[in-house]
Amino acid sequence: MEMTFGLEKTVKLFDDINNIFILSLKAVQSVIICDRHCFECYGYDVMIDENLKPWLIEVNASPSLSASTKPDRVMKENLVDDVFKLVFPEDRL
Repeated sequence: MEMTFGLEKTVKLFDDINNIFILSLKAVQSVIICDRHCFECYGYDVMIDENLKPWLIEVNASPSLSASTKPDRVMKENLVDDVFKLVFPEDRL
């Protein structure tokens, strides 16, 4: 993205995507069950138009962690690694 559109536009795109995540969670915060003994992993489908505007397509409550391609596998392995780092920080091991 950065090589095609430049740093400024790429940073704005990712900021806009992060805002989609935040606003969508705020919209449903009153109905999300808050259990301190577990966590949720949501899968967001976002489409980016020709003007680099992101559009929320859907949010999956149980996204698939199976992979069909190598890049997909690497991304999902990184996701699982990041979740473990959040749940079990190094200073607690």
